[in-house]
Amino acid sequence: LHDTAIRELAGREALLNEARMDLDRALRARGMGRYTGESVGGYELGQLIGRGGMGEVYDAVHLDSENTAAVKLLHPQVLEDPSCVKRFLRECRLASSLDEPNVVKVLATSKPEDPIPFIAMERLYGIDLSDMLRQRGRLRMREVLRLIREVGNGLDAARQVGIVHRDIKPRNIFLSEGGPGETLRNGVWKILDFGVSKLANDVTMTRQNLVGTPSYMAPEQAAGEDVSHRTDLFSLAVIAYRALTGRPAFTGDNPMVIMYRVVNDMPPQPTAVARLAPQLDDVYAIALAKDPWERFDSATELADALEKAARGRLPKALRERGQRLILELPWGAA
Repeated sequence: LHDTAIRELAGREALLNEARMDLDRALRARGMGRYTGESVGGYELGQLIGRGGMGEVYDAVHLDSENTAAVKLLHPQVLEDPSCVKRFLRECRLASSLDEPNVVKVLATSKPEDPIPFIAMERLYGIDLSDMLRQRGRLRMREVLRLIREVGNGLDAARQVGIVHRDIKPRNIFLSEGGPGETLRNGVWKILDFGVSKLANDVTMTRQNLVGTPSYMAPEQAAGEDVSHRTDLFSLAVIAYRALTGRPAFTGDNPMVIMYRVVNDMPPQPTAVARLAPQLDDVYAIALAKDPWERFDSATELADALEKAARGRLPKALRERGQRLILELPWGAA
């Protein structure tokens, strides 16, 4: 009974810390921005609707067509680094080539000679996963499977053109309304913000330009090493862990502590913190492996394994693989 109470308190504290960070970001993001009322790239900018590490996102309307959009402008400190701006725009142009329903559509990007670099994207209406989890706590298994498959489609499409997102987290996963008059039940999960993405063959990443969100980073990313599509799949698995168990996989008092745990520790055993099918432990042991080559190779593999485990039908080879990994690095304290 005492151990159960301690686990519940730890879980509540982790969720409270997560909610505090989300609320702080939300309060800083909304309202009038420095460019509200200005025209950029043929778009009139309205209220600030989002803010991240790379820039600000404004509600916008195209001056000629009157079509709505979301326009992202880079932060001043980012503008001071020409190489960062060049890479940012190059990668966003690549992202605009993705004809994939599960990736937010890029409508336009600025030219090198434009005074203010910008990216215009489709304007989405709905709810992001962070807000959904804060409201509901946990999602049902079928909802998580749908989420993993749809977001996985977007990641697989990015992989085909050599892009690693590097910041897959609940705030960057959005359930868009299906269309005029439709509800979220008909919506589509979309990946947002390829602004911190990295070309898979670009090996210039260092600890000095580390980007991402600590709680959802992969170990190789937190350690400042090369990233690959398996880096994004690790983050997607952390999202699935959060959605199914109701608590974050990796927590800590500050980002450095969290990144240390991401690199060195396993999270609490999923079935020890929530009532889940036992074989899901084996799936998470693989999906959250420290060595990228020990993980699943695609989001489809991850989703298939989750679905089979939920039904108690995970193949023996995967069960043994997961159990071997946990023997090498046991689950963390709940």
